[in-house]
Amino acid sequence: MTLKHLLMTLYTFAALGAWAQPNGQRIAIISDIHLLSPQLVTPGTAIDNADQHEIKMMALSDDIMEAICDSLIAAKPSLVLITGDLTHNGELLSHKRVAQHLNRLRQHGIASLIIPGNHDINNPYAMRFDGDDTHPTPTVTRAEFAQIYHDYGYGDDSQRDTASLSYCCEPINGLVVLGIDTNLDEQNRLKSRGDSVNTYHNAGAIKPSTLDWAVQQAQLATSQGKLVVAMMHHHLIPHFDMEERFLSNYIVQDNSHAAERLLQAGVHLVFTGHLHVTDAARALNTTDHNGIVEMATGSAITYPFAMRIAQLSIDKRQMSIDTHWVTSTPQCPHLRELGRQRVTQATPHIANLISNKLWDKMSGRVQQMKYLLEADGGTVNLPQSASQTSDLMLRHLSEVLTRTLLAVVEGNEQEKQPEDIVAQGKQSVKALIQEVAPQQADNLWNFFNQDVYPKLEPLVRSLLEDRNGVNTTHESRTNDLRLIVDL
Repeated sequence: MTLKHLLMTLYTFAALGAWAQPNGQRIAIISDIHLLSPQLVTPGTAIDNADQHEIKMMALSDDIMEAICDSLIAAKPSLVLITGDLTHNGELLSHKRVAQHLNRLRQHGIASLIIPGNHDINNPYAMRFDGDDTHPTPTVTRAEFAQIYHDYGYGDDSQRDTASLSYCCEPINGLVVLGIDTNLDEQNRLKSRGDSVNTYHNAGAIKPSTLDWAVQQAQLATSQGKLVVAMMHHHLIPHFDMEERFLSNYIVQDNSHAAERLLQAGVHLVFTGHLHVTDAARALNTTDHNGIVEMATGSAITYPFAMRIAQLSIDKRQMSIDTHWVTSTPQCPHLRELGRQRVTQATPHIANLISNKLWDKMSGRVQQMKYLLEADGGTVNLPQSASQTSDLMLRHLSEVLTRTLLAVVEGNEQEKQPEDIVAQGKQSVKALIQEVAPQQADNLWNFFNQDVYPKLEPLVRSLLEDRNGVNTTHESRTNDLRLIVDL
């Protein structure tokens, strides 16, 4: 037996023991596998440079998917749901490789259902990595996508929406899965197809006619005494307060209206992805049965490499959902450790993104602030560019940003010493103020502590304490990793 086979055997038995359940049927949920076909990669600086700037373990995506499939074959769930972003950037060969993995599961009696993500269709950035260079490679149309995944949601056993890639089917007797297409890839423009520019949309929306169709399908199923579970790529429910404002591209437009209509139609559980966080959120009601719960699953190729296992009760009235982690693969026995390093090393990149976004909006105000502070006397060291802003943030906020990022991607943030993170964050801001305006530091700190932070605190508490609707009558807290949902 080779070392690779030994490692895989040990991995498979570990997964089998961890997922063994005595009753009911099991459903595995994974998301954002972002698979890049090995056929599109020739080793060289092109793939190395692209991979090292990603939190995702892009170069290992196929290896990770192979390990996931080995574990699923050992555990033998009845069904696998994949909530979008199947490919790196919608490459035709990557889609065909994903279909090969799903076909392998199918040959072992495991059905799979998929839904597209924003990366998957009409993607102008589909490319191959040839040594030191990259070259365009074909992406897929919506029709080609449905053809490739005919056996995984788009076949004759499904009811199809004519306006989108949404569908409805009954893979388990008495349980209906409603796959809702939330992507805007029809608005993408591709030079390779004759357009003058390349454009790409990662935001999400449900077409009005598609929402009507989905509600009708759910109502029909519930009228027949069946249970309905939905899956889509973008969030339907905010996973932190003001997500619609700060991360609008990650939640469907007019989400409250869509969630209310689906809930009224009998949908109490939705599986999503997109944001690469393993998180759960509840909306519209704080009780299990009357509310709607969304389980967002993190990227399968990004630390902490999450997948969900949902245990359907025998009477099909409840789902017990647990979270498992891919810790190693044959090619990467220390996957989890390397993935965590990727996250911790991402802080400078995140600081640059924040700085560039803030500088575009705040550069004028920074100059006004500099003038006002200098008028009061003393030294003022405000940054004069986005790069200086990034450097300032990293000097004072690097550690607390990393702690916050790890807490958010791992889930159950309230278990990660949120009070300590908040205290560290405040002290870091205080030190930053001291550097920027040493003579006015006390006054500026008092202003931040008394006037600025109280306005930010609900958002901070929502993020770090897993709370939605902070300080409102409908405030709720939901366990991200283990949850029982009434259907």
